[in-house]
Parts: sequence; structure tokens; C-alpha cells
Amino acid sequence: MRTPERPFLVAAIVLGVLAGPSAGPAGAGDDLEYGVKAVYLVRFAAFVEWPAAARRGADAPVGLCVIGQDPFGPRLDAAARGQRAHGRPLVVRRLAGPAPLDACDIVYVGRGAEPMLREAGDPSGRLIVTDAAASSRRGMIHFVVAEGRVRFHIDLRAASGAGLTISSRLLNLALSVQRR
Repeated sequence: MRTPERPFLVAAIVLGVLAGPSAGPAGAGDDLEYGVKAVYLVRFAAFVEWPAAARRGADAPVGLCVIGQDPFGPRLDAAARGQRAHGRPLVVRRLAGPAPLDACDIVYVGRGAEPMLREAGDPSGRLIVTDAAASSRRGMIHFVVAEGRVRFHIDLRAASGAGLTISSRLLNLALSVQRR
């Protein structure tokens, strides 16, 4: 059975293979790296199941929130434009300062956002995504650049503890999966 997510996942993988900090002149690598990370963030939504208690309604959009420094700029908006996950549209939100995460299903933790995340409260029902470029602290999914490619680690234990189920298709793409 062919799913609508497959072409986007393949595109993200291809971009991931091409991306890296040495992918061109200074600054161009960062643009490509964060373009790939933006595509991954958007595509993660299709491969995660949220608990029923975390849903805000059948028509509520999937909230993709960036807290702290935003390294994506318009690349994340472009990647999310017109995309849907589980029949719901994706909406990008940028949260400045400590803010409740009520409208967030996926939370990207940018540079300087760790205190904001702690102040926001219980992360249950939210996919927390971190980035080695911003912090060594790991979320449920943690971006790294390995061998010149954008990759990610998955902490399945933390995701399960938050009530999330991550598809085996996404787990198979991870550089590593922490199960216990």
C-alpha cells in the first residue's frame, strides 16, 4: 500500500544525504542543513501518533512550535506550507519567551530555549526535538550532522513516556534508537 507520506520521506532522505556543513561556501552549508532539518520536522508529524488526550479536536492543526533561537527562518514555513499529517494541517508557531505549549504537538528546542522548556511544564503528548548545533541535551528526537549528513537519534523511552508512538519506518531511519 502506498502512503502519501512516502514521497516526502524519500525527499527528506535524499536531502539528508546531500546536506552537511561542508556543502558549499560559508553559510550555504547552514542553509542546506537547516532546510533539510525543516523538511524532517514537518515529516516527523506523519510518523508519530499522539495520545487521544493530547488532541485538541479533529480539525485542530498539528502545531509545530519553535522555542528559543529560530535557525530556520522561512525554510520551515515553506516546508510546512500545504502539508497535512493525520488529516490535519500543519501550522508553524514561534514562541517568544516562556509560553504554554498548549497549541504545540512538535516542539523544536532552539539555542537558549532549555529554560523556556522547563518553565512550560509537562511535555506529555508533545514530541520534543533538539539539535546538537543548539545544545548537547537530547529530546525525543535529536538532530546531528554525521559524516556530512543530517541525521537524528530517537529516544523511544522518552517518547513512550510522553504517550507518543513513533512509527517503525521512522525508527529505521534513525542513527540510533534508545529503547530503555
